Amino acid sequence: MKKIFALAALALLLTGCSQAATSTPTNSPTQTKTQAEIEADFLKIAADSCAKAQSENIVEKIADGSRTIVLARANAYRDFSAVYIDAQGKTQVIYEMDLLVCQPGYLISMQQEANHDNSGDYEHHTKLNSDGTYTWSQASYVTPGTLDDTVYTVTDGIITAAKSDPYDYTFIYGPVSDSDMAMFKKAIDDEIASQN
Repeated sequence: MKKIFALAALALLLTGCSQAATSTPTNSPTQTKTQAEIEADFLKIAADSCAKAQSENIVEKIADGSRTIVLARANAYRDFSAVYIDAQGKTQVIYEMDLLVCQPGYLISMQQEANHDNSGDYEHHTKLNSDGTYTWSQASYVTPGTLDDTVYTVTDGIITAAKSDPYDYTFIYGPVSDSDMAMFKKAIDDEIASQN
C-alpha cells in the first residue's frame, strides 16, 4: 500500500513538474507612476544629491573643459568654498553657488517660502524618460516666459550627469584631486591678496 501511495505521489509530482515546464507565464499588470509620484521621486533624488555635494565636495565638470569646484562647508579653505575654472584655466572665486544638482530643490524651497503656485517664476515640470533619465523644466532666468530643460542622469539614486543646452555636465562627489585643489587654493589666495 505504501508503494502505491509513493508511486501516486511521484506521478503527481512529475505531472506537476511537466505542467510547470510547459505553462506560459502570465504578464502582471504594469504599474505606472502618477505625475506627482514622478516629481516626488525626482525631488528626493535631487535633495539627496545636493546634500551629498554639500557634505562631501563636488566637482561639476563641463564638456568644454571648464569646471566648478565646491567644497563642503567643513572643508572650506580660508572661509571660501567655491571656485569656477574656465576651459583655459582662468579661475574665479564664487561667493554664492547655485549647484546644478541643487537647482530643483532651490526652486521648490523658494516657491514654498513665497507660498506661490506652480506658475510664473516658479513654474516647473518633471518628466521620467524611457531611458531612466529625468527632464526637469523650470522657468528661465534668461528668457522670461519660457522654460529651460535639463536632463538629469541618475545612478544609484544620485545625479551623476546632466545635459542643459548647450552644456553637458558630469558630477564627481568626494575628494577633490590634488591639481584641482592647488588651483582652488591659489584662486582663494589671489582673491584675498587682491582685497588687501
